Amino acid sequence: MNEEVIRSEADLVGTLRNVLDKNIFRVVHNEQGSSAHRSDLTVKVECDGRSATFAAQCRLNVSVAALAQVAACAGRGKHPLLVTVRLSESLVGQCRERGISCLDLNGRVWIKAPGLLIDRNVPNSFVRYRPVESAIRFFSPKSTRLARVLLHSPGRTWRQSDLAVATGLSQGLLSRLLNHAIHHGWVEGSRGDWKLVNADALLDAWEQADDFSRRVTLKQYSTLESDRRIIARLLVERTHGKLAFSQWFAADLRCPYADVNVVTAYRWNFPSDEELHALSWREVEAGGKIWILVPHDEGVFQNIQQVEDLPLVSDAQIYIDLIHAGFRGPDQAKALRQWKGFCRP
Repeated sequence: MNEEVIRSEADLVGTLRNVLDKNIFRVVHNEQGSSAHRSDLTVKVECDGRSATFAAQCRLNVSVAALAQVAACAGRGKHPLLVTVRLSESLVGQCRERGISCLDLNGRVWIKAPGLLIDRNVPNSFVRYRPVESAIRFFSPKSTRLARVLLHSPGRTWRQSDLAVATGLSQGLLSRLLNHAIHHGWVEGSRGDWKLVNADALLDAWEQADDFSRRVTLKQYSTLESDRRIIARLLVERTHGKLAFSQWFAADLRCPYADVNVVTAYRWNFPSDEELHALSWREVEAGGKIWILVPHDEGVFQNIQQVEDLPLVSDAQIYIDLIHAGFRGPDQAKALRQWKGFCRP
């Protein structure tokens, strides 16, 4: 499906009139605001015999800081409504917390007023409209180094120079990522005192954006050994190079929940023939007890934690690796996240 680029807020308003469900939404007033680049709409919503009137602010690019302005524009019997090109789940969550309804051109709707609730989501693949500016790939394999570091030490205040050392990112890229994080309300601060202020929203956004198959290459191996701890220790003892365990095995060491007989480990490369011989493993197409992941970025090896003398990736990385996996992976991920020790190594 080809994406249409929305280049201005006037385009946003014009397109909005064409995509709104006329059975529910009706634009009853259109008034140019004090800014030449912003259009304010009065929108009436009617559903199941209930109705409410909203003061809509149309924004091409939305930041969490702008939500206070959206809320302030309501009044005189009108509820606040944010209209934009594409809403992220993180931004929808921020709107919910502030009592601001929101909708976008791609069909995402969250409307709440007395006696009225509309909550409609759309799949990530269904994107017909996007803003003219290319979005920063905050959750690309390399850029997730920042999210990983922040989530690993959620109470820490960072100097930007220390973040650069911890992530290995250039100051230029780091500045762009931090500005993006401020925009979404995940962090606050400046060069000397950056701090994570909404860990849940950041992790939710990472979860939504993650594409496991595009950031790792996976091979599976079989073994006659059934004890997962023995398998893991043999992997540490009989191979060379950096490695760290993740998914079910790592989560079980942190917060036991789902008993899945798979050992997953990140490595820089797949085991050599000599290593496979030493381990008594063989490669299989499916059903292997051992999953070796070769990452597309070294950031997964940040914030390694030791449990029972075995190296594990960070809790946030374990969660992300599990949440879209099968074999009760989502259940294990949620249990880990709800555990009081999550991201408290």
